[in-house]
Amino acid sequence: MLDYCLCPKCERMIMLDSEFDTGFCLYCGTHISYEESREFFLEGLKSAVPDEFTLEADLSELIDEDECEDNYGCDECRAESSKAQEFMGKWDFAGAFQHYSAALEWRPKDFEACCGRLTAGLLKLNDVENWEQRLAYCVSLIRSQNDWNMAQKSLEYALDIMERFLSKGGRFVSPAYTYGFFNSLCESFPALREKAAVIFAHCVNVDNAPFTDAARLDHETTRFAVGSYPSEPDKNLSRHLLLIMKYHPNERAKHSLCRALYVYDRAVWLRSRDEARIDDILNFLDKMFDDSYSTEDRKAALDAGYDFLLMGGIEPGSTQREKLLFLSGVYSYRQIKRMERFFSGSAFFNRLYLDVYLKQKGASPLSAEYKRVEMKLRSLT
Repeated sequence: MLDYCLCPKCERMIMLDSEFDTGFCLYCGTHISYEESREFFLEGLKSAVPDEFTLEADLSELIDEDECEDNYGCDECRAESSKAQEFMGKWDFAGAFQHYSAALEWRPKDFEACCGRLTAGLLKLNDVENWEQRLAYCVSLIRSQNDWNMAQKSLEYALDIMERFLSKGGRFVSPAYTYGFFNSLCESFPALREKAAVIFAHCVNVDNAPFTDAARLDHETTRFAVGSYPSEPDKNLSRHLLLIMKYHPNERAKHSLCRALYVYDRAVWLRSRDEARIDDILNFLDKMFDDSYSTEDRKAALDAGYDFLLMGGIEPGSTQREKLLFLSGVYSYRQIKRMERFFSGSAFFNRLYLDVYLKQKGASPLSAEYKRVEMKLRSLT
């Protein structure tokens, strides 16, 4: 089984097989011990997690007294939770998850075990499809304001380790599987929104590595995928990006990601007339202007949309006439009508609108629709 390790010499993240005592660093070629490099990696992560993010807590104030009246399985549940805490202390998250699950079999609504299983389940990173379900179950058990504190503390602990893990170059799981979890996390725990958005932005960036700013990505490291990945590429990028644009604290980072996803190397979308991709960016623009986003975010989205849809930032060697001839064969009348909301102030767009409109059955230069757009074009030129 491959585990993340850290080379003691060059301090780069690598993966070694736990079945072998030694291995080689793929960066510097050093022959290293599995145990030493694994411990070096874990110590680096632990040093970034503040002491107050331990999961041990006095739960006497967090669990309803009424629930404790039924003591069936209470001792067994506490015993399993104690074992799970020991495994958490050793950073054996798979073992901790197993014992927390056993504790919940004794008492299905035990809040401590539920929060612990959620945390261990996140950090073992190999069944991301169940993250959203576990979070929903944990939130459903919250019955008072104090309970929120423990659930939030558990999630904060997990997110802090994830962030440290990513800073070492670790590749994360596919956004197609984790969007529901991060969306629910932002809705249920406002205090964790920014950190969740930062981690999710990393997932989106790495998942689309061939199309984003590849200079910032370590391909030798990111080729190691954690968790499951969909067999087909995810064409629904708008929902990911909308979440990031709403909660990410760094404007430059989220605006750069927006351009990277929708502009760089995307000319192939237009050449192949990829309807799903084109509709995706139109959905993104619709949501940006229908929901509560800042003016700066809307401007960044609009600039990216213009450069992609109207080829403002791609094919710089082509003339406007060449772009018109090409794009008029790409877009349907339905799509060009949706674009009018955003680009009606552009003379180039209105020329494209007229060309696409005339290709529709029954369209005529004498129609009211044609004259309306033609009048708009004259006013702009």
